[in-house]
Amino acid sequence: MIFSNHVLLRESLHAVLSTELDVTSVGGDDGEALTAAHKIRPDVIVVDLDGPGRHGLRTVRLLVAELPECAVVALTGRHTPHALRQALAAGARGFASREQPPAELVDLIRRVGRGERMIHPGTALATLAAMNNPLSARERDVLRLAARGMPSAAIAAELFLSEGTIRNYLSSVVRKLNCRNRLEAARLAEEAGWI
Repeated sequence: MIFSNHVLLRESLHAVLSTELDVTSVGGDDGEALTAAHKIRPDVIVVDLDGPGRHGLRTVRLLVAELPECAVVALTGRHTPHALRQALAAGARGFASREQPPAELVDLIRRVGRGERMIHPGTALATLAAMNNPLSARERDVLRLAARGMPSAAIAAELFLSEGTIRNYLSSVVRKLNCRNRLEAARLAEEAGWI
């Protein structure tokens, strides 16, 4: 079963996968996905995380909770360690890329259906690379708050540090990550799975 609110993606996947697998595609909200899954009882459910509304992770959690016998594959265009961690924490047994060749996607779905955990190879490699995080624990704390849009004064109050110390940490982070500003550094660190 394929669940996506993105009609073109859903129908394209249906067309490609139906040549290899018995596939049903469903769009709509979480309730429609659950209703269809309860009715069909598929072995594997592919959930698009990037569709309109971006409720894919919530859908994964609901499906895993209500139909634990169905394996869920999270499908996304975001190949970051952060996206992988979120999908696995939601209960997905597979993590696939929108950019995978159809044969690889079919193989991944089949293997997840047999009980294996499968992760898109590029994302797995990026996750391993993320283990070389150059930021200290305190720099990560400061950057995490900065990523939420908090000004230096608010970060200082939150962490019980001076505003000057916060500016020093942010300068260090920007320098270490070779970025132009703290927003770019926060985006890079988030994609790398460091914050």
